[in-house]
Amino acid sequence: MATRCKEVQDWIEEQIEQPVDDWITKTEKHCKEYDWWNPLGWFCWLVTIVVHVIKFILVTVGKWVSRIVCEIVNFFENAAGAVINVILSIPILGPWIRAIIRAIATIISYVIGLLDGLARLFGIRITKHLRVHVFPLCEGYLPLAYESHLTPIMRETTRILYDRAQIRLHTTFHDPIQNPPENALRLGTEVDLITDEMWLKGTWHQLQTIKLFESNSSSVLALGQPVIVYVVREVGYDGPGNVIGASGGPFVDWIAVERDSVIPRVVANDVGIAIQPLSPFPPTVATPSATASTPNLLYNRYVIAHEICHALGLVGHANSSPGELMVPGTITGDSLSPFQVGIIRSSPHVTFL
Repeated sequence: MATRCKEVQDWIEEQIEQPVDDWITKTEKHCKEYDWWNPLGWFCWLVTIVVHVIKFILVTVGKWVSRIVCEIVNFFENAAGAVINVILSIPILGPWIRAIIRAIATIISYVIGLLDGLARLFGIRITKHLRVHVFPLCEGYLPLAYESHLTPIMRETTRILYDRAQIRLHTTFHDPIQNPPENALRLGTEVDLITDEMWLKGTWHQLQTIKLFESNSSSVLALGQPVIVYVVREVGYDGPGNVIGASGGPFVDWIAVERDSVIPRVVANDVGIAIQPLSPFPPTVATPSATASTPNLLYNRYVIAHEICHALGLVGHANSSPGELMVPGTITGDSLSPFQVGIIRSSPHVTFL
């Protein structure tokens, strides 16, 4: 809505203010050609003054009216979006409604995305954009990770999405969320994940998304909506390292990754061996200045890119082979097929601006 308001302001400037200013400049230049005692010269100056006044009234009033109208429409649009998003966060009912809405929006987006796919066949490759916000959770008030720990894997995720799909990632790191509910720190997979998303865990994560970002009609459809990366303690309910990430696909705006899989280095113990397992309690992660640190054996630099691709529409792991990004289990490569590239570039989350 803010963009549309800006477009109205620009239209007033281009179609009214600028042409009138050009006319006034030319007229004033012509008026200077008359002698001071010539009545035509006085009349010429009088006309330009009147036009100045009319222009001021039209432009000022026009911008003021457009701003008021835009603000009113924007208020009701955001209010309606906030109400809808809260409804969509109600356990059981909300996820079903959201899934239906997102499925329709995603299908439409993919149909439109065929044009981008055709353009790529003819060598026209346009960079698209995706915004990602990273939120580590805390064990009470003790963060699972900080920005310095997560920067390497987000840098790698940025490289993968641009090299493989020409999607430029715009990453924002946020302060760890303090004192989250205990069940928000552990998420299941497959059937367990569906249950978690349908019940209170999914409600908590969705409400965090609504609280942290503007809730409007576009967020209901995921149009340009950022993907949220939550760093949690455990994914899979069977210990760290067995399952390292989870995503509800295009039906939610967030993914979860296990802390132990996204921290590249950990603090070593007295004999120089990484403390294993890292979970359930932090902070056995190395700081940038740590001297006694060792590579984390559970670290997987592909996991966030993998889960983001799920959120962009690559549901499941069918037809994926070792060395490809969407392979199940241990991910050892970042390859994406042309079909997979077409799917993620067509996601409502991915935009041209």
